[in-house]
Amino acid sequence: MTLLGSNIKSVFLTGGAGFIGSHVADLLRADGYAVTVYDNLSNGHREFIERHIGKPNFKFVQADILDTDRLATEMKGHDLVWHLAANTDIIGGAEQPRRDLRDCVMGTFNVVEAMRQLKIQRIIFSSTGAVYGELCTDIATSESSGPLLPVSTYAAGKIGSEAFISAFCHLYGLRGWMYRFGNVIGGRMTHGVIFDFIRKLRENPKELLIRGDGRQEKNYFLVEECIQGMAYGFRTIPMTDDKPCDVFNLGTDSITKVVDIAQIIKEEMDLPDARIVIEGTKRAWPGDQPRVHITVDRVNGFGWKAKLKSDQAVRIAARRMMGKEVWAFGG
Repeated sequence: MTLLGSNIKSVFLTGGAGFIGSHVADLLRADGYAVTVYDNLSNGHREFIERHIGKPNFKFVQADILDTDRLATEMKGHDLVWHLAANTDIIGGAEQPRRDLRDCVMGTFNVVEAMRQLKIQRIIFSSTGAVYGELCTDIATSESSGPLLPVSTYAAGKIGSEAFISAFCHLYGLRGWMYRFGNVIGGRMTHGVIFDFIRKLRENPKELLIRGDGRQEKNYFLVEECIQGMAYGFRTIPMTDDKPCDVFNLGTDSITKVVDIAQIIKEEMDLPDARIVIEGTKRAWPGDQPRVHITVDRVNGFGWKAKLKSDQAVRIAARRMMGKEVWAFGG
């Protein structure tokens, strides 16, 4: 079984030079799909997709989804839009809130408007479990939970993006598969707790500072499981005139505590004597969601389930970031 099935031949991949996007490109190329990566490299890195550049049926376009003319020109002729482009700097978004409006909401509007004009029907969209705000602090939250009251501009941008995709699906015949992730991890990460802990211990092998109150716990899963989950939903869950789009939580059925991540990284870096220091603040940064719990029962009910538990994913991702373990497609 190919990643997206036999009905798809060409994929327009926004944000395809980023952490998740470059892994999507790897998997699509391995299955023989024609891929256009469209990325302004504000978060992505050319070296993540370098192996594909110049190869048949692969095109890299360095451009912004805010450039509507270029977006429509490059999108034309594709069977599917896989939309990952967004601002992924949650901390920076708090300092520059307009960025999430621009890069998430306005960018997504431009994507679906180009699809409408070009009569491209299908879109896979990466949202986030952050849309649940404080709802998921202590109780595992399902897709039907609400109201959605975000605590970061990043989450607000994703809610706005979901809203425009839904509207265009209902008004103009698009079909949308939207996924609210747990924390996606693996090789090529450019930020996040694993990235930060490894960097801190390399700078000071004697001490590791954990920002926040030390009680943080979240759902972590590997990037390839995330991609396979999105693709599985696309292949197997049909969208119809009555229900042209849907949203699914995606992740493992387990969580990992931040203190356990610290311990795993100490073990993998062979630093058993490194002292862990808890900062003691309520939140690690403005917009932080220290405790995130989401249910994945719905997507499990359709037949997909992550193979690894959250703790296992954290250890594998840490090893990849240290160069100890490489995923078969270059993770």
